[in-house]
Amino acid sequence: MLKKLMKHEWKSIGKIPVIMLIVLFVSTIIAGLTFAYPVWESETLTGVEFLIVFVWMLYYGILMGISVGLSIYLAAHFYKSMYTDEGYLTHTLPVTPGQLLISKWLPMTGWLFIMSIAMILAILLFAFMAVMFIRPDGLTTMQLISDIKEVFAELGTVFGEQGGVGFFLSILLMVVVSGFSGSMMVIGSVTLGQLVSKHKILGSVGAYFAINSIVTTVSMLAMLPMMISMAGEEIVSPFDILTPTYTMMSVVMLVVIAVLFFVSELVMKKKLNLD
Repeated sequence: MLKKLMKHEWKSIGKIPVIMLIVLFVSTIIAGLTFAYPVWESETLTGVEFLIVFVWMLYYGILMGISVGLSIYLAAHFYKSMYTDEGYLTHTLPVTPGQLLISKWLPMTGWLFIMSIAMILAILLFAFMAVMFIRPDGLTTMQLISDIKEVFAELGTVFGEQGGVGFFLSILLMVVVSGFSGSMMVIGSVTLGQLVSKHKILGSVGAYFAINSIVTTVSMLAMLPMMISMAGEEIVSPFDILTPTYTMMSVVMLVVIAVLFFVSELVMKKKLNLD
């Protein structure tokens, strides 16, 4: 039953993110094509130059809008399917509250990961188009690829130093855990917000900011003993500071996931309040 619920949830929330992905890459291509016009060679801005600058600003707005908009959409979808009239049907399904939360949480996390990867690829595509259109004479595509390989080779040398592998793994862990914690913070905020009978949406927004503030404070307090213990030690490389910092942040986010999941499940069992 859980697998069926997750499959249904994936399809249910997928329409809007797919549209966002299409908008993202179409706008990336359009914005990248503007570099074909030598706007930087003009001494004064004409109508065309102003239009190109407007396109760049619009593209930046689209990137920010998609990033924030997806989280808002997922929060609204979760609220609608769990705590409105639709929630009456949802909560009659033959699953436990914990299974119901998982069926919502994992698809949300999956779409957040997909969108994050898509935005990175879109920015790289935009940068690649910019370089290709404004490249100096004599720079070929093969030379550009060769330069990119050299950059990665240098990065490999840096990460090959003592502590570099641990640093890379700590970043990878933090990125993965932050994806799961981000979606769980949305779920936890909406769930706590529905306890405010007359202002559920406002309560959800307030809960989200409150959770963020608590997480930030706890993270700082958790890292304080580590920083104090390292105060008298010799720092050989930045990895000596960054690796334990990112690892500690991952641990804090794992605790946040566990706490919010427990609280959300408890609220669904004891304090369910549907519109």
